[in-house]
Amino acid sequence: MANQQLLALMASAVGGGQNNTPRALYDLSLQALIGSMDTKVPALDRISRLPELPRNLLIDAYEMMSQQESLKDTLLEELSCLDVFLRLVRYAPARSKLLRIVASLMASNKLLASRLAEAFVTRYSLQSEQEETDQDQEQQQQQQQQWLSQNLNQKQNEERQNSLQDCSMHIYDGEDHTNNSACAASGRIAGDEETQSKHNVIDPAAPADSALEELPAEELQAIDLGLRLGSFLSEAGWMQESITVLSCLNARLKHLPRHKHWLVMRLDCLQRLLYAESAHCNFKLAKRTYDELILLNPLLNSKVPQELIAMTYSQISVMYFVRHEYNFSHKWSGLAMRMLQVSAPPRIAIDVLRQAAKACVVKRDFARANLLICQALRRARAHFGPTHQKYGDTLLDYGFFLLNVDSVFQSVNVYKEALAVRRGIFGNMNFHVAIAHEDLSYAYYVHEYSTGDFSCAQDHVDKAVNIMKNLVPSNHLMLASAKRVKALLLEEIALDKMADGMDEEDLLLQSEELHNFALLLSLETFGEVNVQTAKHYGNLGRLYQTMNRFEEAERMHQKAIKIKTDLLGAFDYEVGLSIGHLASLYNYQMKKYHEAEKLYLRSIDISLRLFGHSYSGLEYDYLGLCHVYETLHNFEKYLQYAHTLENWQILRGQNITQNKSSYPAIEEDYSIEEVKTKFFSMSACNKTSSSSP
Repeated sequence: MANQQLLALMASAVGGGQNNTPRALYDLSLQALIGSMDTKVPALDRISRLPELPRNLLIDAYEMMSQQESLKDTLLEELSCLDVFLRLVRYAPARSKLLRIVASLMASNKLLASRLAEAFVTRYSLQSEQEETDQDQEQQQQQQQQWLSQNLNQKQNEERQNSLQDCSMHIYDGEDHTNNSACAASGRIAGDEETQSKHNVIDPAAPADSALEELPAEELQAIDLGLRLGSFLSEAGWMQESITVLSCLNARLKHLPRHKHWLVMRLDCLQRLLYAESAHCNFKLAKRTYDELILLNPLLNSKVPQELIAMTYSQISVMYFVRHEYNFSHKWSGLAMRMLQVSAPPRIAIDVLRQAAKACVVKRDFARANLLICQALRRARAHFGPTHQKYGDTLLDYGFFLLNVDSVFQSVNVYKEALAVRRGIFGNMNFHVAIAHEDLSYAYYVHEYSTGDFSCAQDHVDKAVNIMKNLVPSNHLMLASAKRVKALLLEEIALDKMADGMDEEDLLLQSEELHNFALLLSLETFGEVNVQTAKHYGNLGRLYQTMNRFEEAERMHQKAIKIKTDLLGAFDYEVGLSIGHLASLYNYQMKKYHEAEKLYLRSIDISLRLFGHSYSGLEYDYLGLCHVYETLHNFEKYLQYAHTLENWQILRGQNITQNKSSYPAIEEDYSIEEVKTKFFSMSACNKTSSSSP
């Protein structure tokens, strides 16, 4: 039957004038093989023997099967076998195809990710349910003693946590300090022996790793599978399943006797786990993983690959970044840059550069951010190509940079390209695709603010919300983030319709509900004193201003300004944004013109410091000041700022026409050492030249 199908296809190819090339014959053979699987019983033997194919043939067969709905159940069973999946996930050339296959199955509700995670836990989990129950009973018996110990040492624990939070801990810098007793003592961050034992942290005075034995081959295979499977699942956008696999592996690694490379394996597993937990906004788990990493940190030495240390520090930076704790994110990304070496694999070098660039963006170190993200982008395209996930990820970060330096039009185009790359790999129903939709929606929102046409922005945010609703719980932070963007759009759409004489109170009430949902979740997760919480207060302030609830609006803006100033300093962009919004409220609604004047001038000062004279946001401050001075009959000042506004319009028009950017892309390729030299020399210059309070 299969031979007949193959002959028919070959005859068709010849009759159609197709090339009789080896590739064409290969494709025909593959089509015949997959086509024969629709027959029931005769195909069973062929299906069962598929895994015997070489990996390059097997991945092509599975990809073709994933394109036929009738074969997806069969494919699900095939790939749910850990041994089969391990063969493919180890095969680097199949990575992109494997991602597409998994995306295709998950889109058809064939839950391969959860099947793989369950299979790994079933095979490699250390404890049976009875053992877990016995352990719980033992823990309950020790609770009283532990409670007493914890309370007696509460003050010491608080001091220890404070030392961790300001990074005043032992940080490995590439030099070994294990022979220095003072350094070793300062490195024992966890403090007591109980904590070290709990986390399987071995004393630095223990025998050298070179004197230890290797693990059995079966154990090494389990570890290799866990690392590869956990990373693949997070790369594919299935974060919870990745956390399940890597948590299981971490527990297994902690219970193994000390062996050769134990430190490298623990560190590698934990940094991958921290990424998945941070990306999924599971901050309680991420904090626990971070604590384990910090306990390992004093034990790092020259035998641990520096690229692994760089990646670990970068993942800690990611955790702080998604928690909106930008000072710590910036510090850890700088440590990662110091550990990055020329020998680092391209994937690691790109990820470290990307994260350091993002940390620089939120600290408004735009020159350094431009250096880093341009180098990351060039490397991603050169090493992986324009359709690879790594290039798409880097594009998304480049769009973030462009949006923050006021190159809004360019950022929209970059975000569109990033979304296209991600959709090409993952299809539509995917975590990574939802994030790209949200980012593009927000860029469109900023770009279309002056035109009032928010149709593109609304289309993309609706897609982001719908995808997230299908993938995460209703109280998830990622869903709240998408809803925040949707709330901003609803408010602007309502404003435009109200200007046309239409009553759009329903849209404003929907916007208020979405903003409050995001605020409450942010308060629950981050607390009051957090940049993200402050942003939500500011969003509500603008909304209440639109709804003529002026006193509530004033309170919201004042809260936002105080929190942002305390966290970011008086001259941060976010502070200037909130100051400008409060100035608008005082100017146009509450008639507090003198207070508005002072706020506008502060906002303008911040914008000029950060972005220069062509910054788009200056328009609203200049218009506001003109209104203030006209109302106060201060015509000299009115004419001054009317002239300033005219100059701004000319300068802005020139920049748009000529597609100018304050930070043009860096086209030159630099080595990692050159990037580091430039990065840290720019850092030193910034420290000496920046004296802003």
